[in-house]
Amino acid sequence: MSDFPNEELDRLRSELKPLIGLRIDWLSLPDIALKGFEPSQIAVIVNTLLDAILPQIELLAACDEDFELLKNIGLNKAPGILGERESYPDYIHVSGKRIELKGLYVDNPALALKRPPTKREHSARLKENVTMDVIQPEKDVLLIAAVRLEKIGNACSPVIVDIGVFPMVECIKARDERLYASGGKWFNNVPKVISNKGFDKLSNGFPLVDSDYEKDTNFGKLRRIPYAPLQEYLNKWTE
Repeated sequence: MSDFPNEELDRLRSELKPLIGLRIDWLSLPDIALKGFEPSQIAVIVNTLLDAILPQIELLAACDEDFELLKNIGLNKAPGILGERESYPDYIHVSGKRIELKGLYVDNPALALKRPPTKREHSARLKENVTMDVIQPEKDVLLIAAVRLEKIGNACSPVIVDIGVFPMVECIKARDERLYASGGKWFNNVPKVISNKGFDKLSNGFPLVDSDYEKDTNFGKLRRIPYAPLQEYLNKWTE
C-alpha cells in the first residue's frame, strides 16, 4: 500500500483540474516560423515557461470566473532544499502537499515543425539527487502537465491538455528498483550500471569490480520508471 492516501491524491487532482484547457498565450509563435523548430526545442521553451507561470497562473485567466478558479489552485514556489538551481520540490500547495512539476510536451502532427527522422525520448526525469531520504512520502507528489501547441488564427500557443498526479514515493521506489533489477547499484550517490566490459567479464565467469560499472545516463527518465499508472499516462500522450 502506498504511503500517499488515494483519497488525498484524488482531491489534489481535482483541485488542479482547472489547469486543463488553459492556453498560455504569453508565448505566441507565428505558424510560418515553426518549420525552423524541432519539437524538442519547442519543449524546452514551453517547459521553462510553464515552470515560471504556475505560481501566478491566474494572470492567464480570460474572464473573472476563470481568474477565481485559477487563483484557488493554490500553488506557491517552494524555497527548495537541494540548492538554488536543482531545488526540490518545485511548489508547495495550500494543502501542505509538496509538488514536483515535469512538463510533457505533446507533439501536434497538424503543425509543420522540423521533425527528426526518429522520435526522441522525452528528457524529463527524476534525478538521482531526489532520493527516499529527501522526499516526504506522505506529502510529495509528481505533477505532469501535458502541453501541446495549438494554432489559433496564424499563431500557435501552448495549451495544457491534461495533468497527471502521482505519489512521488511510488515513482522513486520504481525508479530505484529498476536500477537494482538491471544489476546496477549506487556509488557515492551516483547510480551506475554494468558496463559492456563488465558484462563480458560476467559471461566469462569473472567477478566484477567497481571499475566494471559506469554511470546510468538514462537513470530516472520518466519513460524508464516502471510504475504502471505513470506509464499508462505517458502512453496516453506519447504513443
